[in-house]
Amino acid sequence: MGRMIADEWLKFAESDLKAARILSCHHPMQLEIICYHCQQATEKSLKAFLLFHECEPPKTHNLEYLVDSCKVICKDFVSIIAECEYLNPFGVQLRYPFGLDLTEDDATSSIQKCEMILDFVRNCLPQ
Repeated sequence: MGRMIADEWLKFAESDLKAARILSCHHPMQLEIICYHCQQATEKSLKAFLLFHECEPPKTHNLEYLVDSCKVICKDFVSIIAECEYLNPFGVQLRYPFGLDLTEDDATSSIQKCEMILDFVRNCLPQ
């Protein structure tokens, strides 16, 4: 059961990442939306890992809290803390006007960090 639920969450995570990639090809880039989708994809992938291990994920957007929860199961999650810290503000602050000043580099970095995290999570789940 954990595998099926985790796979559903990962599909949603991949959809968010795909949306971010598509939006990054449009100019001018919608920086806030790209970064938001990357944060959401990361959040969903971390929750997928927790669900796979039959742990109810906390109702939070805080990636740092989620990665700490994942570290309890697999200490290797320490390797993605910096990426989660980078993406963390994009989950809430960007949903409202005047949240953050972003650049195209922020959007590109968000996509790269999100891709790395999703690959990492997939590799932490047994096939």
